[in-house]
Amino acid sequence: MALPEFDSATVEVKPNGAIRVRGNAQSQSFNELFYVLIGAAALGSIFVGILSGGSMISKIGLGIGALAFFLAFALFSRLFVSGLIRLMRSVTGYHRLWWDDFTYDGRTLKSKKYKIDGFDISYVESGIQKFTDSDSWHYVSIMKSNGVEIGRVMVVMKDKKKMVRYLSDLFGVS
Repeated sequence: MALPEFDSATVEVKPNGAIRVRGNAQSQSFNELFYVLIGAAALGSIFVGILSGGSMISKIGLGIGALAFFLAFALFSRLFVSGLIRLMRSVTGYHRLWWDDFTYDGRTLKSKKYKIDGFDISYVESGIQKFTDSDSWHYVSIMKSNGVEIGRVMVVMKDKKKMVRYLSDLFGVS
């Protein structure tokens, strides 16, 4: 089976033959936040450098110091928010349901410390969870035959149909 091309999600074959699937939707959102904070850091450091008093050397030094401070704040914000979301998922049990990164070797699906028998998977469907009008989470649900959801792969909206098709082919279900 040929590996599909996704906008954000990645699929790779590991050396042992297992297939690793990553939704990457969350990391893309965090990267956008990080880029916005880096832009704000650059603008903030320019304003601090221009508006400060003193010689040109002291203005440049103050601008570089402000840039370093704002970049450290941007990095801390990204790491703090991602850690907070991981903590929230583990406390609420969502880490069992949301598989942002998993491997499948043809029989067993592994997501972190959870293992699921591939024969339990009966179908794959797309889903969406709305929070506000502008914020929606798109995911692909992996289901048992009795309709119980085993897990979700969070994807960007453009990758959702491709991921449903690919996972259906991978697991051999319709």
